[in-house]
Amino acid sequence: MQSEIRNPKSEIRVALFGGSFNPPHVGHLAVAEAAAEAAGLDRVLWVPAATSPFKQGDPAVVPAEHRLAMTRLAVEGNGRFGVYDGEIRRGGVSYTVDTLRALRAEHPEADLALLLGGDSLAGFAGWREPAAILELARLVVYRRPGYTEAGVPPEVLARVRFVDAPLLDLSGTAIRARLAAGRTVRYLVPDAVIAYAEAHGLYRGKGEG
Repeated sequence: MQSEIRNPKSEIRVALFGGSFNPPHVGHLAVAEAAAEAAGLDRVLWVPAATSPFKQGDPAVVPAEHRLAMTRLAVEGNGRFGVYDGEIRRGGVSYTVDTLRALRAEHPEADLALLLGGDSLAGFAGWREPAAILELARLVVYRRPGYTEAGVPPEVLARVRFVDAPLLDLSGTAIRARLAAGRTVRYLVPDAVIAYAEAHGLYRGKGEG
């Protein structure tokens, strides 16, 4: 099954964890694991975007098939994690509301949530169809340094569960810069992801963006 939702329970607590994953790194893994435990999730579906609406035309973003393959390698060995390739199969610009509607149609029994950081919550009102997203899923939000709830509408906060997660100072931009410079990213990126990137010549000269 493409969405990798497998659980014998009648109601499955599933969170979508979306992003470019360019590349997936240990910060992503630590946040997803901690949030899953804190929120009592059965599954965390990692959802690599085909094209993020915020990164259209960004030359630092490697092709979707590579990011999908690296994400699958990153989550191997964790039975609670899966990868949903629906946005990449759909192509074009990826919007969360479309993904949620597709998953709701596939799995009406699932209790859907979105896993996102406090910085993303602050900009949630600018997403496509935020009201529809809130009808389809609740929000599981991990706080980031400097996060404040000021300005977040109460109807959004009513659908939020805040969780604590490790605050690792990692970013895809910094990791790509290290790879482009030939510097080590060991212990920052899963070994299998590093091997894949090296084998396919990814991130050479792609440190910016």
